[in-house]
Parts: sequence; structure tokens; C-alpha cells
Amino acid sequence: MSPRTRGRWSAPLAAITVALLGTLLVGAPAHAAPSGTLDAQDGPVLNLTVVRDEVGLPQPADRTDPPQISWGLEGDPDGGTAEDVVVGIDVSGISSFTDVGGMDCPDDVCSWPAKDIAPDGFAGGILDMNAKPSAPLGTTGTARLYATSSNASVGGTTVKVTVGAVGLILNRIPGTDTAEPGTSLDAPITIANTGSLTAQGVDLRLAATPGLGFAQRFSNCTYGTTDGIPAASGQTLDQAVCHISTAVEPGKRYRLSTPVGLDVRKTALFEFLDYRAKPMAATVPTTENSGSGPVLALVPDGSAPPATSGTDHALWAINAANTADIAVTGDNAAAEPGDAVTLTAKVRNNGPASFNLLTSDDQLGLLVDIPKGTTAVKVPERCRPWTGGGMGEPGLGAPQYICAIGSPFNVGQVATLPFTVKIDKDAPTGATGTTGEVRAMSVHGGELAYDSDKADNTARLTVHVKGAAGTGGSAGSGGNQPQPQTTALPQDTTDTTGALAETGSSGMLTFAWASAAALVAGAMLIATVRRRRARSTAGPLT
Repeated sequence: MSPRTRGRWSAPLAAITVALLGTLLVGAPAHAAPSGTLDAQDGPVLNLTVVRDEVGLPQPADRTDPPQISWGLEGDPDGGTAEDVVVGIDVSGISSFTDVGGMDCPDDVCSWPAKDIAPDGFAGGILDMNAKPSAPLGTTGTARLYATSSNASVGGTTVKVTVGAVGLILNRIPGTDTAEPGTSLDAPITIANTGSLTAQGVDLRLAATPGLGFAQRFSNCTYGTTDGIPAASGQTLDQAVCHISTAVEPGKRYRLSTPVGLDVRKTALFEFLDYRAKPMAATVPTTENSGSGPVLALVPDGSAPPATSGTDHALWAINAANTADIAVTGDNAAAEPGDAVTLTAKVRNNGPASFNLLTSDDQLGLLVDIPKGTTAVKVPERCRPWTGGGMGEPGLGAPQYICAIGSPFNVGQVATLPFTVKIDKDAPTGATGTTGEVRAMSVHGGELAYDSDKADNTARLTVHVKGAAGTGGSAGSGGNQPQPQTTALPQDTTDTTGALAETGSSGMLTFAWASAAALVAGAMLIATVRRRRARSTAGPLT
């Protein structure tokens, strides 16, 4: 029932409801909720999670680094504290071929009293396992995870445990630094099985950064996007998941029947291909995003290398032979000592490449010199005082700032950096104003190797400090003396040499005021003479 609906209850209905509720509360005996259940629907709700829902046990067993069931239980931020929580793993389904280490598990139940779990709390544990020496390869069973609580509901899960394991490893492709935009590259991916069980198929997942595209779409691959690649720092990448039905036998290596082609786009600069392989899932999804090209398969390619030579996940770094023109523009303003003005520096990526900090540490930055005679009183959040080799602690009043430009910085994108400065009393008032330089560079002070056009890498922030009027000298002499008459007149913010002109305007204004005063005085004198004559001709007042 919504809050608005509850607000429409009539008083008699509310009274009847309260009376009935009171009767029920008084007349009904109290019963404790069964452990692991929840009478109310607004209590904490927790979910048991596992790192892997399938675990393989080496045969013979690896006693130094045994496989594990690893579980976790997060608190419910919306449901309050879960009380008296106990987590259990029922190993009766795997105890016939598995030795459980490090715990006492009476009646084939291993348990952890996690006690109370706060809304922002977490509980977790691991269960070591080894295959019994007599267990045949391929023996499999299921362990069941569950939990109980006095006030929370907890969802359980299961883990499949098998004697023996599939050990898929991928080759590491050496990085490429000379990829030409507009061309294609072939990804020479190989898959080997260093385990003891045959993989009945392989799920190969490929994720490409924005500067790369899949040159061919295979009919047994589904295409979409992903934001779950750690190396991409949350960016969305194009993804292909290929369901390859070729069996991968222990001790053998395989290559792709058709190389995966990657188009190097015109915007490519710092790119990569993320690729990983896992045993094929029991169910292979089919979607409308499947490709229409040939079927991607695996072809035998010799013996498997040592298990230590690779993992099931790798990254191919691809740097394009490309450039990104980083252009900087400055700003200018006019002000008097004591005033505060905002000067805005802008950085634009003119392309052709998008700057994306993925395979490089060359973070784009802007070095800003604060004009002499001014003090920075407000700076952008992304800017820090320059230490000579990097970013210092946040602070105001520094003579130089280094500003980090975010990534990705795409073609046509502009970063705007406003600096508010206060004009000091001793600010220079020369014709050229007081100026600070802004320059594109890395945040560590290095040159931008990918920017081949350095002509537009620098610009200026300039303040034209207005000098005092009526001094008869240059704009730089007596410039700090206030002139109230001139402040009400229109000012040309581009004029830096107008001290004498302002003095002339002030003289004209003084003359106008004097003339007006003389006219007023004359009018008052005439009015006084007329009143006196009127009284002399009218006679005495009665």
C-alpha cells in the first residue's frame, strides 16, 4: 500500500484496525521463528556467494596448495543487522572421494558461526579439499552451502567438485607498437590444456578497446559490450564470446582455425585486446547478436607447454602509429588591484587519435603558471600545485599548477579549466599586462610523444591591471590610486594604455559639474529678487 493510500484511511476504520491488532497481539501466544526463516518480509536478506561454482581436485593431490571452496556473505544495507548467523557446507555429496582439511565436520557438515553481520559487514571463509588417493579421475559430486539466522533470510548455493581438472592456458602475445590505423591485425591465440581432464569445449571471450574493431563475426560467437574488464577501468568495451565445441585434450595445444582479425581504427592510439578461455558452459546461449561468418574452431598445434608458462587470461597491448593534436587556448581579463577575475584555459583534442590511457603511463596534463602579481584563490578540482616533477597536495596560492586531463579524451572533446585569481596591490600595470603560460605535457613533466604538432601546445593567461587616472604619468605609475569619477564611466577591457584618456574624461566631467552649479546659483538669486519686489508692492499683511 502506498503512503498516499494509507493517508486516506478514515478514522473509524483506523480505530477498528488498531483494536483488532491489539486483540491479536494480546490473545496470540508468541512463537520463535524457525532458524533460517523469516516471518516478516522487511528483515535482512543475505546471499551466500562463492568464488567458483566448479572446483577440480588434482590427482594425485596437491597437499601444499589444495583447491578450496571460498564463500562470502555481505550484509544487507537496507535490512539492518543479521543476527546469530551460522554458515554451513554440507559435504555429504563429496565426502566419498574428498578429504576435507583444517576443519572438524561432524555428520558431514562444516560450519562457521559468523555471529552478527551489520549492514556494511562481511563474513567469509574457505574449505580446503583434496582428492582421496583411490578416487578415479572424473568422479564428481556437489557440496551444498547454506546459512541460518534468527532474524534474516539467507539464500544458499552449490559447488560442483570433480576429481581431476581442466587446466586451460593461453599464449601471451607480444605487444605491438606500430599498428597502422586503417589496417587489420591477426590475433595469434593458442589454447592448451595442462590439466588431467578433457575440456569438451572452450568459451573464448574477447574484449577490444574503442580503437579496435572485430574484422569478422563468427557464427558461433555472440557480440555485445562489457564494462567488467579490470584493465579498462570501468570503460565499456566491445566483446565477443565464442562457444567453440572442439574437445581440448590434456597435454595438447590448439590454435584457432581462423585468426581473429582486429581492425585498427583511425582513432586508435593506446589499445589492447583482453582474451580469456574457460571450459565450455553446460548450456550455450544463442542470441540475435550472433555473427553470420564461418564457425570458429580449434586445430591441434603440438604439445602443451608447462602449466607455469601461461594462465587462462591474457592481454595483448596494441599501440597505434598515430598522433593526437592537443591544442591549448588561453584567456585574458582586465581588473584593478584587489579585484578577483576568472581566467579559463581550454584543452582540445584535435585528433585524429583519441587519447585513452590504457597501455601507457603518459597521463595528459596542463601546466598552468599563475600570472605574477596575482594569487590563485580558486582552482579546478583536477589541479594540484606543481612540485617540479608531479602533483603536490591540494592548496591555493601556488605559483604553478598541474591539471590532469581525464581519460578517455576523445577527438573533438574539450576540457575547460577556470582559475580565479585575485589582483595583488603590487601587480604590474604595464601595457602588456601580467601573463602566465599554460602548456600541455604529461602530469610528470614529460613531452607528449604522440603529439606531433607542438605549435599549439602553449597559450597565455593575461590580466591587464588598470592603472590610476589623473597622474599625468604612464599606466605603470600611480596605478593603485583610486579614482571614483572614472569607475562610473564605460571601460574598455582591452585598453591597457588609457590613463591619459581617462584623465581627460575626468576634466570634462568636472567642468560639466561646475557649469551646472553656476546655473543653479543664478536661478536662486533671480527668485530672491522677485520675492522682495512682490512684498514691497503689495502692502502690509493683515
